[in-house]
Amino acid sequence: MMQPLISPYFSSSLLTVFLVSLLFVGDHAAARIILPANVTVPAIIAFGDSIMDQGANNNLNTVVKANFAPYGKDFLAGKPSGRFSNNKTPADMLDQFKEYIGKLKDIVGEERTQYILANSLYLVVAGTDDLANTYFGVGIRRLQYDISSYSNLLVSLASNFIQDIYKLGARRIGVFSAPPIGCLPSQRTLSGNGHKHTCAKKYNKAAQLYNKKLQLELKRLNSTLVQSRIVNVDIYNPLLDIIENPQQYGLEVVDRGCCGTGTIEVAVLCNQLLPTCLDTSKYLFWDSYHPTEKGYNILINQLINSHFCFFIFFFLIIYLTYMMQPLIFSYPSPSSLTIFLVSLLLVGDHGSARITLPENVTVPAVIAFGDSIVDQGANNNLNTLVKANFVPYGKDFVGGKPTGRFSNNKTPADMIVEQLGIKELMPAYLDPSLDDKGLLTGVSFASGGSGYDPETPKIAAVLSLADQLDQFKDYIEKLRRIVGDERTQYILANSLFLVVAGSDDLANTYFTIGIRRLQYDIPSYTNLMVSSASNFIKDIYKLGARRIGVFNAPPIGCLPSQRTLGGNGLRMCAEEYNKAAQLYNSKLQPELKHLNSTLAQSRIVNIDIYRPLLAIIENPLQYGLEVVDRGCCGTGNIEVAILCNQLLPTCLDDSKYLFWDSYHPTEKGYNILINQVVGEYLSDFF
Repeated sequence: MMQPLISPYFSSSLLTVFLVSLLFVGDHAAARIILPANVTVPAIIAFGDSIMDQGANNNLNTVVKANFAPYGKDFLAGKPSGRFSNNKTPADMLDQFKEYIGKLKDIVGEERTQYILANSLYLVVAGTDDLANTYFGVGIRRLQYDISSYSNLLVSLASNFIQDIYKLGARRIGVFSAPPIGCLPSQRTLSGNGHKHTCAKKYNKAAQLYNKKLQLELKRLNSTLVQSRIVNVDIYNPLLDIIENPQQYGLEVVDRGCCGTGTIEVAVLCNQLLPTCLDTSKYLFWDSYHPTEKGYNILINQLINSHFCFFIFFFLIIYLTYMMQPLIFSYPSPSSLTIFLVSLLLVGDHGSARITLPENVTVPAVIAFGDSIVDQGANNNLNTLVKANFVPYGKDFVGGKPTGRFSNNKTPADMIVEQLGIKELMPAYLDPSLDDKGLLTGVSFASGGSGYDPETPKIAAVLSLADQLDQFKDYIEKLRRIVGDERTQYILANSLFLVVAGSDDLANTYFTIGIRRLQYDIPSYTNLMVSSASNFIKDIYKLGARRIGVFNAPPIGCLPSQRTLGGNGLRMCAEEYNKAAQLYNSKLQPELKHLNSTLAQSRIVNIDIYRPLLAIIENPLQYGLEVVDRGCCGTGNIEVAILCNQLLPTCLDDSKYLFWDSYHPTEKGYNILINQVVGEYLSDFF
C-alpha cells in the first residue's frame, strides 16, 4: 500500500506473512483472555521480520538467518529452527502459518472472507527501523532532515497509512510507539559511550520525540474517523523499566546478550563457534538484538497488566514478536510500516507453559493450603454457609458451572498451574472426580473461611489448617501407593507449595466478629498469627515440602465488605484494618527469612500481595479497570458467599470490576495480580 521512499537498495527488507486460523479444540482448549459478549476475532494475518520469523529465511540467499546453533538452544530437542531466539518467540503462542491470504476465498468463500475482514483487528508497527536503521544506522535521511522534521515525516506516513486502511474497512487499529532503541545491546555498542556501554541517549530522545507526536496524531484520528478505535500502545516505558530495574523481574544482565560477547553478535555473527552464557534465564537478550524467551515472557506479562482489554492483549503479543529488527543486517525504508490484520478464534493449550523455568528445574505439582482465595471446592459438602457452589459463582467458568470457587471463573491456584504448564485447573483434594493423574500434579486443601487462628475456621465451620495438614498426610500415602516412595519424595521436594491465609483472621475473627479483641490487642494477635504460620510451615517442611510460597495479608480495609463495615459510613478504605495487615506483614517477613535460613534446603518465599493489590485499587485505569470499591454481585457492598446468590443481579460487564463479590476478586482481577506475582517471585524458588 505504501511505495518505498528509498529504492532499490532497501529491497532486502524482510516481509514474512503469517495467516493463522485458529479453531476451538474441545473443552480442553481454554482461551487466554475473555472477549466481550458478541465479539469475535476470526483470523490472524501478520507481516514480520526476524523477531516474528519462524524460519522463513532458512532457504533464502541472505545472511539474516538463525537456522544454526546456538539459536534454538532451548527449543524442542535443542534444534535450531530459524527462530531468532533461544526458544519460542511470542508468535509461537498462537499457531503456525496456515495459508496465504490469497487462498482465503478458496478456503472459506467470498461471504466468510468479507466477514473476516469486517471483524479483524489491525496492528500498525512503525518507527523503530526508520530511526535505528534509516536515520541513525545508514544515515541517508540525515542528509535531508534533522530529527524533528524526520519524526514529522514518520508521523505523517503513519497517519496516511491508518487512514488508508480505515477506508478499506479497518476500525480496530493499534499503533505502537517506538521502544528505547538506544538501550539494545548492539545499539549501545555502535552508538553508546565507548567502554561504558551505556544506552545511546540520542537514539532514545529521538524515539521519545516521535512517540510524543504520534500520540497526538492518533488522538486526532480517533476523534475524526467515525466508529474507529485507534489505540496508542506505549512500548517505550515498560521495556525501559525492565532494563533499568532488572532484579525486580528476576534478571541480572540487560546490557549484553547471551551469545558471544553479547555486544554485537546477531544472525551469522552469533554462531556455533561462539560460547553462550551459562544461564539464559538471567539475561534479557539472547543475541545483541533479540530477547531470550524469558525476556519475552516478562515483557508480555508486564504489558498485559497495563493494556488488559480484548484487542490490546494481542497487540502486545504480536508486537513483541515484531518490534526489533537487526540494525546491522537489515535496512528497510520508511515503507516498512507494517500492518497486522488480527482476528482470532482463541485457542488455549493447557499443557503449554507461559513462563520459562531455569535449566534443570522441574515443578511436578502445585499444592495449596489456606482459605477461599485458593479454595477449589473443598467446602461444597461441608455444613457451612461459606460456600460458592451456586450461581452466580462460576458465571464465566466452563459451561457457566459453579464449582465452589469464590469467583466468576478461575482462582489464583488455577492460574499458577496453568502458567507453569502443569494443567489447566487445580482440583480440590475433596473433589469426588479426582483421579490419580490429578493427584500427581497437585491439589488444593484450602477451605474458604479458614485461617491461622484456630478460632477462625471454628466460627465459619470449615476446615482448619490442622485438618488440611491431616488431609495432606493422606495425600502423601496415596502418592506412595501410586508411584512409590522414591518418586513421592521427589514430587514433594520439587513441587511448589502455596500457603494463603491471614485475611479471614484479621477481617472476620478480629475486627468483624471481635471475639479475639477480648483477649488480644493488634500487636499480640499478629504475633499469634505469625507463630501459627511458622508452625504450619515447619509441619509441611517435615513432611517433605521445600519450595513454599507464603502470601502475606492484602489491604483488607479496601475490600468492598470491609469498606462497608469499617469505612466510617463513607465506604473509604478502613485504615485501622490496613494498618493491622501491615503490622502482621512486617512480622511475617522476618520470620520467613529466619525459617529459610534454618530449614535446610528450603526456599521459603514471602509473597507480597499487599502492595500490588493496593496499587490496582488506587490506580484502576492503569490496569483496564473501572470499579474497585464494590463487587459485581448485587450492590457489591456486602454480598459474599450465601448473600451473593441467584436472586441478585450481577453487573453487566465484570471485566470492568476488580471484585466479583464484596470480598473476592474477579478472574480479571486475579489475572492482573497473579501475573505480577509470578513475574516477581518465581525465580526466588529455584
